[in-house]
Order: sequence, then C-alpha cells, then structure tokens
Amino acid sequence: VSTQSTGASESQWNRYGRAVAYLIGLSYMFLGVNIIADVFMASIEVITSKTKKIKIATANANGDNGDDSPNTGPHFDTIEVKIWNDTVSNLTLMALGSSAPEILLSIIEIVGNGFEPGELGPGTIVGSASFNLLVITAICIFCIPDGESRRIKEINVFACTSFFAVFAYIWLYLVIEVITPNVIEIWEGIVTFLFFPLIVLLAFAADKNFWRKQMEMDGDWNQMQVQAGFALGDVFTKQKSGSEEDVRHIIEMGKKQLKDPKEAADIATAEMLRRTHHSRAWYRVIAGRANKGGSKVPFYNKPKEDEAAMLEGKEPSRNGDMTVARVEFSAAAYSCMENEGTIKLGVIRTGNLNCKTSVNFETSDGTANAGEDYVAKAGVIEFEEGEYIKSVEIEIIDDDVWEETETFFVRLFNPSRGTEMDKICVTQVSIINDDEPGILQFQKPSYLYKESAGIAELVIERNDGCDGRVTVRYKTKDITAIAGKDYEARDEEVEFTHGEVTKTIQIPLHDDDVFNEDKIFEVMLSDPTAGSTLGKSKCTIVTILNDDDYQTLITRVANLTSVNLDKLVIGKESWKQQFTEALSVNGGNVEDAEAIDFVLHFLTFGWKVLFACVPPAHIAGGWLCFCVSLGVIAMVTAIIGDMASILGLLLGIKDSVTAITLVALGTSLPDTFASKVAAMNEDTADAAIGNITGSNSVNVFLGLGIPWVIATLYKHYAYAPDDRRSKFIVTDKSLPFTIALYSIAAISTLLLLTWRRYSVKAGKAELGGDPKIKKICAMICFILWLIYIVCASLYAYEIIKF
Repeated sequence: VSTQSTGASESQWNRYGRAVAYLIGLSYMFLGVNIIADVFMASIEVITSKTKKIKIATANANGDNGDDSPNTGPHFDTIEVKIWNDTVSNLTLMALGSSAPEILLSIIEIVGNGFEPGELGPGTIVGSASFNLLVITAICIFCIPDGESRRIKEINVFACTSFFAVFAYIWLYLVIEVITPNVIEIWEGIVTFLFFPLIVLLAFAADKNFWRKQMEMDGDWNQMQVQAGFALGDVFTKQKSGSEEDVRHIIEMGKKQLKDPKEAADIATAEMLRRTHHSRAWYRVIAGRANKGGSKVPFYNKPKEDEAAMLEGKEPSRNGDMTVARVEFSAAAYSCMENEGTIKLGVIRTGNLNCKTSVNFETSDGTANAGEDYVAKAGVIEFEEGEYIKSVEIEIIDDDVWEETETFFVRLFNPSRGTEMDKICVTQVSIINDDEPGILQFQKPSYLYKESAGIAELVIERNDGCDGRVTVRYKTKDITAIAGKDYEARDEEVEFTHGEVTKTIQIPLHDDDVFNEDKIFEVMLSDPTAGSTLGKSKCTIVTILNDDDYQTLITRVANLTSVNLDKLVIGKESWKQQFTEALSVNGGNVEDAEAIDFVLHFLTFGWKVLFACVPPAHIAGGWLCFCVSLGVIAMVTAIIGDMASILGLLLGIKDSVTAITLVALGTSLPDTFASKVAAMNEDTADAAIGNITGSNSVNVFLGLGIPWVIATLYKHYAYAPDDRRSKFIVTDKSLPFTIALYSIAAISTLLLLTWRRYSVKAGKAELGGDPKIKKICAMICFILWLIYIVCASLYAYEIIKF
C-alpha cells in the first residue's frame, strides 16, 4: 500500500534497508517453519508411539509349574508392544520430521529452477549436517552437569549410522567429482535414493543383533525379543499417569511433608517425567513449545544421582563413572563405648577406581585428650586398583573414672595425584563413658504418625554411661487424643541391660473410618533406677494424623499431577484444544508465565493461530496431520528459499555461502534446543546425539536422491540424448570442497567421540565427564565448525584454491 501511494517500487528502496527487511522476514519465516515442523513432529510421535497387545507364553506355558502344584494348563502374559521399532522410526519418520525443511528446500529448488540444479538446497544439506554434528555435539558435551556423564546405549546402531553419515558424503563427492564429474546420471540418483532403505535395514539389523549367534539376555524387558512372529516393535510397559498410587509412592518415599498440593504435584510430575524414556520427537516438540511462549516443562534439570536414589529409597550411589578418585569418611560422626577398646572408621573411595591412590590421616584432640582417652595415630591409607573401602582403627583407653561423653577428631589430607578430597574429610568420634548408669531421655521431642500406621515406635536413649542394669517407667497421657479410642494407654517399665544404650517402645494406634482432626497425646518418663537420671527430653508428644485428611491431599495432588501431565501430551485431540493453546500464554498458566513468554507469544501468535487449522494429531491416527503439515512445510520452505536468495543478492553473498550459514542455522536451531534438553534429562546420550548421524545421512539419501531422480528422469524423457539440456549438470564448483571439508570434520568428531567412550580421562562416556576434558572436547568440535564455515566461504569466493 505504501509503495503504491508513494509511487516507489521495492527495487527503489535503499539496498541495506531492503536487506534488513528481508533478514527480519527470513527470521520470521524460520520461526514459522519451526512451529509447523513441531506440529509435524507431534503427528510423528502419535504415529510411532502406537502399541498393540499380544500374549506370550511364560516359562510354564506347557502346564509344568516346576513344583508339586497341580497342573493348571498353559499360562500367558499380556504385554504391550510398540508397533514401530525405535530405530526404524528414528531413521524414517523422525529423521524426515527433523530434516523436512532441508529436504523439501532441495526438492523445491530443483523443480522451481526448471529441473536445473541450484546451490541453496545441496549447500543447506551439507551446512546443516555440519552444524548438527559439530555444534550440537559440542553443546551436548558441555551442558552435562559436572560429575555426570551420558553414554550411548545403542552403540551398534550408532556405529552403523555413523558409518553412513560419513559414507553418504564421500559417495556424494565421488558422484560429483570422480565417477561422472559435474554430471548426475539416472542410475546415480537411484542408487543414492536406495541407500535410504539400506541404512534403515542395516540399522534395524544392528538394533536386533542379527549378526550375533546368541543374544545376551539380561532380563530387561527392553532387551528381549518378543517370540510372537516377526515383531518389529519393542516391548513397552505403559505407566499410569498421575495415579494416586504413583503420587502416594513418590511423596512418601520423598520423606517430607508437602502441605502445598501444587508443590507436591510439581515434584510428582518431575519424577514421573524423569522415570520415563522419551523419543527425540517428544523433546523436539517440548523444546519448541518453550521457545514460542507455549506450555513448557519446568523440570529440565535432571535430579542429581544421590537425590534420585534417595527418592527411590536407595542408598546414594558411590560408584559414579568419574575420572578423578575422591576419598572421604563413610560418616561424619562415629561413637563407641569406652570399654570397646578400639573403633574402626570407614574411608571410602568414589569416582575412578582403576588406579592406585593414597591419602594421609591424623587424629586431633577435642574434649578427649590423646594419651588419656585415646591413642593418637597418624599414617597413610593406600587403595589398590578396584578397592573402594578401607578402615582406620583407633585405640580407645578405658579407665575407672566417670567422665562425660568426650570427642576427638580424625582428618584426611594430602591426597595423592589424581585424587581429591570429598565432602567428609573430617569426622568426629564420641567416646561414651561406661562407668555410670547413664541419663535416660527420649530421642526426639515429638513424633508424627498416620492413624493407619497401627503402632507408634518411640526411642529412649541412654547417654553418658551404660554401666549396670537400669529401669525407667513410661506412661501415656491424653491431650486431645483419648486412650482406648485413639490409642492404647501404657504405664510400663523399660529395662536396659549392661552396655545397652537404646530401647524402643511401641504404642498401638486405633484406625477408624470417621474424619477427625489430628489427635495428640503425651508420653512421660519417670522413676529411673540404679542411679540413672532423666535428661531434658523426659517427655515426648505423639501426633496422630487423620488418614482421611491425608487421602484428600493425595487425591488433590494426583488430580493436579494429571493436569500437569495432560499439558505435556504431544498432539491435541480437537481443533478447540489447538486454538485454545494457540491463544494462550504458557499453555494458559499465566500466573507462572515470565516476561519472555509474553514476548515469544506475541512474536509467534500469528503462526500459532494459522497452524492451529491443521488437523489435530490424534485424528486418523496422526496421518492426516502428517500429510497436511508436510504440505504446509513445503509452502513455507519455498518462501524461505526465495527470500534467502534475494537476501544473498542484496548483501552480495553467494547462495552456497547463504546455505551453509543463514539457512542451515535457521533450520537446525530447533534440533539444538531439543538435543540439549534430551542430554540433560535422559540417562543415555541416544536421544541427544544418537540420531544426528542418522539424520545427516538421510538428508543426502532423500534430500538429494529424490530430486536427482526426478530431475534426471525428466531431462531424459524431455530432451533428445544429444541435447545438452538432457544432462543434469552441477554448476556449484564449491560443493565438492565443502563436502570434503565436512567429511574430514565428521571423521574427526566421530573419532573424538570414540576416544571419549573408551578413555578413563573423559569418563568413558560420549557426553559430560571431567569438567576440563569436556570443555576441551566441546571447544574442538566448535572450532572444527568455524574452520568449516570460514574455509568453505573463502573457497566459494575463490580466495583460497585447491
């Protein structure tokens, strides 16, 4: 409108003003293609996550139960099997989903140029492959928290796709530069395309270990083959989402009172997400939502190993795959009776166990004096290879003089090279006097029990002496709880034998089905004998929690958890849901939205509303959404190709350089965010970098194989054999050089990952590990990418020649 009113056409605008306008427009188009690509990936997730139920015979299916029990006939287990094998889906639909813009750009460019080759499509494919393998790998190596690492689990599949990730580009170089220089023939296009089903077949064979005579079975369902015909899928156990049983289990094992239901629901949601394996498509869509102001997962940070172990009711792991040995005491405090003679202090080593290491120790006085209460000691603790625990034995001096409990300290210092001190490098040792009858008191001033617990267990301690036999009485007293109705009254005597320092008493609790307020009663100690006395905590308060109130909290938390999980479901079931989400900031959760969420929502609002018109992913099994969104991606990609070419002309940049920089960067950024999120949240590196090599090879086999077949066949039948137009001639002189450059960088990166996998210094893992090593490795990958960009650009402008 403005150009018509002023009579000025776009060509008369300032050149750099037009360049800025096209750059902004191109960025907006990249934003749009990434949003519709997320819709496309949602349909793929729905398609590939489908399962079917099958029955498999158990070990006693023939009726032999292996014991004397009667024969009850065949037994079968019903399990769910994924219809799509993970490896097949990763190399077909998911690879197509992540690489659709690059593949479609190459096809559209050739068709739009009258079946003549262009520079933008092939350059984008090679440039995108370079960014994916080098930059994304660098980010994933670096983003793992210090002290953690991620290994590729499906190493056979990764080895197969890594070979093709290099072979595809070597083949591309041979076709363009060696076999038929600068000319693509029909058979070359067909062979290039046929490599696609070949890599899928070989990767599937690697996944199923077809080359092994016998598969090692470790009892893990995920590793077992389903003996029910030729099942392509994997065994799949469907977990309950936000059930009350799950929520109760997580909260109770967390061992904390969560009076805020929202906080409890967030923790339960995070734990359920942590325990569930997600596909690359899931991470791509979730990361995309967060980057466009939609509903996002606020639980990206993976719990530390020790925190996760404690939540599951296990001891923290002390055998992490670390490159540095760490030593510490097994406890921050120890205690012993004066008459025990000696005490052993545990010293443990974690991290690197594959080396010899040593650390010094020495004692120091506290209230206990060396020579009077204990024997001072100093020395060196040596760990051999594989040893992870040692002990230090300190002699305790027994005397006939009564003393209060006394303490001394033992410290670790001067670790050998390659060894670090962990948190507990100093421990306290308490010597409990045994020459007096002791002081009796409750261990805690208060206790908390649910009424359904049945029994309240209270601990009475005997401090500052344990000589002889002593007794003490305990008696219950009503406060708001009523004896006989809420608990059983007790008035009994407790006996401590010589040397005994703790005793546990039990008070039965009554459970009822009537909703009541929490009840409280008191337990008091009295009448100590044999010279023993009562301490400060001579009474304790017991609170009985009402189970009905607790169940109400659990139900509310379960409902909130289900709402949280529903927000994370990939794909919607109706257009109403799609438009509601498109019109909402942060998925409708405005209270928790940040300023950046409103900015991103504003920038992407038009695209989100437009693409909400695409059929929902759960209609027609996801295939309708798949086809429609693929067509929309093609249309947006066509506009991106034209705008990128015009921007290059305005800035004086060749299409080959524009392709490996601006276009490759714009199409690869969503995968970058998805890989980072996957690296930090998954226990393995497969979802983060395991799919990069497969996508890079599929880019060539589909992104160049398909257009080459179309163009060469068209030219073969449209023109006479002696007509020069019948030949598909590659005019981009810099393409072979960029391919060779990428191949060298790819081989270098894959060798680096291989070294990391088997190197103790790198933590024997592809991602994470030693902080210094991971920074160096990430820097190497990033520098390789910069070298690729600079050298390819200089070669395109003939500044450097080979």
